[in-house]
Amino acid sequence: MSERYKWVFFSAFMFLSVAAQEQYQSTIVGVGAASTYDTYLSPLEYKGSNFGLMHEQMHMTGLLDGNMAMQQLFNLNVALGDNRSQTSSTYMAMLEYDFGLYRRFKPVNGFQLFAGLQADGQVGGVYNLRNGNNPATLKTHLDLGISGIAAYQFQIKKQPVKLRYQLNVPAVGVLYAPEFGQSYYEIYDLGDNDGIVHFSSFHNYLAMRNILTVELPFKSRTIRFSYINWMYETKINDVNTRIHSNTFFIGFSKYFTVRPGRTVKQFMPSNE
Repeated sequence: MSERYKWVFFSAFMFLSVAAQEQYQSTIVGVGAASTYDTYLSPLEYKGSNFGLMHEQMHMTGLLDGNMAMQQLFNLNVALGDNRSQTSSTYMAMLEYDFGLYRRFKPVNGFQLFAGLQADGQVGGVYNLRNGNNPATLKTHLDLGISGIAAYQFQIKKQPVKLRYQLNVPAVGVLYAPEFGQSYYEIYDLGDNDGIVHFSSFHNYLAMRNILTVELPFKSRTIRFSYINWMYETKINDVNTRIHSNTFFIGFSKYFTVRPGRTVKQFMPSNE
């Protein structure tokens, strides 16, 4: 890449990052339930506990007259499950990074709406204790999808309450998927790696993350409660994968001005 294009990309990134008026950050941890089904490893479904960690950053940028928001999500899911007869166990772990750009629409009576695109990258896998030759399967994705955020702010006996719902749905991308019965020894040691990278869309990959959040702001900090429903399904190379989780989170969030002295556009104003 030439120096000219490097400078353009660097300038665009700095404009998105530095021209922020208000910054939002949150870190939450959670526990819940999950089910894992992957026919590459086993024809059985495994159910158990799910543990999650999510960190979110979001701020308004200088684009679209200050109405373009940038969001980053770092999400870790870890699930432990047993089959119905409890004769075997699986472990699932998935690390995900999301980068989104959202158009902020004019708020109405405390109701705020964002809509935009989100780029998503995932890496992780599933490990089955019962298998010998093929005990694990790798999961990697690069996607571009749609996302929307709806927020509402009100008061209960002078206590501010912020409600927010976010929906993320990958639309197109690429994914890694070995064929049924194809071992990783064949892929990497013998070089039999044809057909393991595929175009992904709704015909072979369906994923959805629903995030429902309640925030209670206090003087020193804001407590955040979240419920996250994650659905992940692929059907490719005669291998079916289905991972569903329902997790309840708790943590802290904060709003702060990045550049003091400037007019702040809040994410969820009570009235405007």
